[in-house]
Amino acid sequence: MIAARPHLRALLEWPAWAVFGRNLRVYTSNWKTAVVPPALEPLIYFLAFGLGLGRFVDAVPYDGGSVRYVDYVAPGLLAFTCFNSAFFEALYGSYVRLHYQKTWDGILTTQVEVEHIVWGEALWAAARGVLNASIVAVVLGALGLAGFIDIALPWLLVAPLFGFVAGWAFAVFALIFTAIVPAIDHLNYPVFLIGVPLGLISNTYFPLPTDTAWMVWLQAMNPLYHLAELVRGGMLGGPIAPHAMGLGLSGLVLLVVSACFAQPLVRRRVLKG
Repeated sequence: MIAARPHLRALLEWPAWAVFGRNLRVYTSNWKTAVVPPALEPLIYFLAFGLGLGRFVDAVPYDGGSVRYVDYVAPGLLAFTCFNSAFFEALYGSYVRLHYQKTWDGILTTQVEVEHIVWGEALWAAARGVLNASIVAVVLGALGLAGFIDIALPWLLVAPLFGFVAGWAFAVFALIFTAIVPAIDHLNYPVFLIGVPLGLISNTYFPLPTDTAWMVWLQAMNPLYHLAELVRGGMLGGPIAPHAMGLGLSGLVLLVVSACFAQPLVRRRVLKG
């Protein structure tokens, strides 16, 4: 049965954290290639959207007033990095370890079970999002000190940590597709049909209208939207508490529901070989 009750207890057991630790060790051994691209990508996007498009957009509405577009997009870029890094890691990174490297097969010859792999992979993907977002925070901090953006710089120290919640939830969600796609090329479907649209309708690069009921509902159920608005609220002096609560609730719902599907699907995929 696919929508089974997830084995949440596996999250607290050492094998799940052993899977996490294994992926972390591989990451640190390749830190040069793992650090440089995440540092360059947000800088390129910021130059394109913030300093480029921002020259033609004087201000955007925010919290009953208006802010410069370059200041609006900076927190959204950090939030999107948390989501995007975790989502891609759980899709492509996990698929490579499952199918090409056969890492999961080797792990399963030990005391580790499928549920531990699911939680370990999801925890690592979320941590990868935090690591990449921390690099973005350093870049944004430098731009802030240089006077290009006007944001509360102390918030850059804690903002990536909030991204762990959204990244963790979306990582478990991504593992559903990792378990069902027949080949790595098919991962383009969740990327372009889910990942890219979700990144654009979450108040990351531009504010969305809230005059329709379905849009309000979509925002309420979207952890990335709450993450973007939470980070933006801290950096620009907007509302924080409602989006912190929204991030926690929507992230928990997505996490548990996704785990109900991800764990049995991953188990079926591993048994099929």
